[in-house]
Amino acid sequence: MKGRRIAILIVVLAVAAVLYAVLTRPPNRIVLTGEVTTDDVIVSPEISGRIERLFVDDGDAVTNGQLLARIQPELWRADAEFYASSEQASSADLAQAQADFQNDRQNFLRIQGLYSNGVESVQDYDAAQAAYESARARVEAAKRQIQAAAAQSQKANVYLDYTKIFAPTNGIVDTRAALQGEVVNAGQAIVTLINENDLWVRADVPETYIDQIRLGDQFQVRLPSGATREGTIYYRSVDADYATQRDVSRTKRDLKTFEIRLRCDNSDRALAVGMTAYVIVPLK
Repeated sequence: MKGRRIAILIVVLAVAAVLYAVLTRPPNRIVLTGEVTTDDVIVSPEISGRIERLFVDDGDAVTNGQLLARIQPELWRADAEFYASSEQASSADLAQAQADFQNDRQNFLRIQGLYSNGVESVQDYDAAQAAYESARARVEAAKRQIQAAAAQSQKANVYLDYTKIFAPTNGIVDTRAALQGEVVNAGQAIVTLINENDLWVRADVPETYIDQIRLGDQFQVRLPSGATREGTIYYRSVDADYATQRDVSRTKRDLKTFEIRLRCDNSDRALAVGMTAYVIVPLK
């Protein structure tokens, strides 16, 4: 009977030792819960105005340089035409001022010669000189008017071009933030685009394991469907983020995390922004 008890005790101790070894053995991998994300490209107008046409809707695929929307151009077209006509008028004024300048210059040179010979009076000489100087000043003023009108005309044409809003990159319309007929301000979002070829998986790694992760490491990424693909680490934060485990007793330090980002092939368009993705990190 005593021997049987000893045998049972030995078995219990052996099982306890096995359980202890299993439970205290460090894991050979960790599974991080991450999320598929990207940078949104916010498309907004350079000028204020009413949206005359909106050419895209949610979910539409667009290409770089594609026309997305148009602001009513009438006001800006009128400005461009006004300053263009002002430039033409200033050019005509310059031509007339130059012709007057040549006449007054010739008259001044003639009177200057006669004055030098004592034929013309001082009053006539002064009057001819004043007319000559005044004509030259009118030429310079007309040139400045042309420059100002040209600058305003160029500015008006730039603003007229701003009435057309183009896609700055390839992508998918993620959000249509304005409606056709709506008045928008400069810088106000009209649509947001996402590039499906520029998605990544972000996850937070406890500081306990961050020293085992390097740029260029490849880890398995598992999608909610169970499908897997390889992901390559291209970013690892250099400073700790918020605590994922907070010690309420204040007897130990809080456990911090570091953000990592992985690039995955998305040619099959299986990844979508906001999707949960599990990063499987083998431990050394």
